[in-house]
Amino acid sequence: MPKSIPNYLRVFSDQIQRGAASPAAGGAELDELCSAFERVTGWSLRDLTGAPKPQNMELLWSAPVEPASEAGPGQLRVGVAVVKGDSQPGETDLTASAELALAIGKLWRELQQTRETLRRREAELAAGVPLVSHHAGQRHLADRLEHVLRGGAEILGCHAAALYLLNEGTTELKLRSCWGLPQERLMDEARPLETAVADLEALAGHAVVLDDTEPYRQWNLPEDFPAAVCVPVSSPTTPLGCLWLFCKEKRPFSDEEVNLVEIVAGRIASDLEREMLMTEGVEGARLKQQLVAAERFEHNQRPHIAPLLDEWDVAGWTEQAAYVGGDFYDWFVRDDEQLVVSVADCSSQGLEAALAASGLRSALRSHAEHLADPGELLERVNRSLWTASAGDQSAALVCAFAEPKTGRLRFASAGHLGAAVLSAQGVKALVQPNLLLGMMPETRYQTLEELLSPGESLVLFTEGVRAALEEHGLQAADPRFFESILAQLKSPAADLLHRVCDQFQALSSEHSQDRTILVLKRRRGRSRKS
Repeated sequence: MPKSIPNYLRVFSDQIQRGAASPAAGGAELDELCSAFERVTGWSLRDLTGAPKPQNMELLWSAPVEPASEAGPGQLRVGVAVVKGDSQPGETDLTASAELALAIGKLWRELQQTRETLRRREAELAAGVPLVSHHAGQRHLADRLEHVLRGGAEILGCHAAALYLLNEGTTELKLRSCWGLPQERLMDEARPLETAVADLEALAGHAVVLDDTEPYRQWNLPEDFPAAVCVPVSSPTTPLGCLWLFCKEKRPFSDEEVNLVEIVAGRIASDLEREMLMTEGVEGARLKQQLVAAERFEHNQRPHIAPLLDEWDVAGWTEQAAYVGGDFYDWFVRDDEQLVVSVADCSSQGLEAALAASGLRSALRSHAEHLADPGELLERVNRSLWTASAGDQSAALVCAFAEPKTGRLRFASAGHLGAAVLSAQGVKALVQPNLLLGMMPETRYQTLEELLSPGESLVLFTEGVRAALEEHGLQAADPRFFESILAQLKSPAADLLHRVCDQFQALSSEHSQDRTILVLKRRRGRSRKS
């Protein structure tokens, strides 16, 4: 670029002009109110906001509308005044009139504050207008862009207009819409950004005005015209491309005309952003609907009715960190009347975890119908998870078989979950950390046994609960956490579950992980057979 800029090239810095805030306008309503005040009291009431006191008036009393910020800009002040030389006092006492004027000022202040709040609120609501897809009768984006280009070019007396947008890598400029140019231009290859000097200048935030393009061929203008204007097309945070307007003869462009070109570029940027938001909004709404449906499906997969067994009572609770997650609890009764209970925690999150949990639940139920040993069951589920994934899925699982008559529990666990027996003697931890399911195909899992007496309960919980307890210095079977629950062991399983959940949620209000708790209680009144 030459050292001295000739008069046929101008570069305008794209800066926002910031003006002073305008004072609150009284308007016809306040004028009418002041006239009514004068008719009733005989004293003159004037709005003295931002204006000098009239020379033919003598100010007797005044008060700001907002006493707390008397020096605030645009402050409305109300005054009672009389014309000089008028010896006739008002019909009402000045003190009473001043009190009335002060009350009027307070009401006017509240009205102005309400108006200002409404103005700001409407602007905020404008940014949150729901995105509704276009009707079939509305014009396509291509037609709308061409219409804007044509309108901007014709109002400035230009003969062609072109919109060049950046690619995703911001390395090229591609013609996306034009008017006054052959449509074949749309099939041209994209222009490298590094050689588009004028476009680079515009993307830096400047409006480039070429009254005569001849001396600036090295700027690699996209079209051969004697005069041209180039302005950036951008959102408040992202440059999108450049808008070019071309003229068939050399001509000057005034500052007002350049400002108009920038307004046209802003309109194009708004249309482009709205179209992108429309697409993303529609896709986001569809995805949300799918997530809600998945959440409903996941909820319906959980057992909601306790098994019809006199000896056992069971209840469960799950809270996912998002719409769906990888935690679940389950129970069902085998053909030999053994009750199978389980809780699981898939290692991934969100929708991926929900899909993994659904597959894990199906594999668990399928194998549990034919395998009576919990350790062997986990080994079979582990192989199913290993062979059905690409090696990137893992899960923690604890599964227990409860015999209906004896109260004997046989259980096995994978991962780092929590399992504890609550009895009159206290709290007893049952499981130790083990290798997650899906990590190694030949992992062996040991079957353990525990005998529950009538009135005793088994509590199972997932990694989210156990990790929250450890953050507060509590172990999985810490008596301090279960202290208030131990005094209520006679309660049904659902009541015990509610107490455990309340105790846990009071301890940890954060909800960054999926969390599941299951309570299995052996009912009283049944003799134990060995």
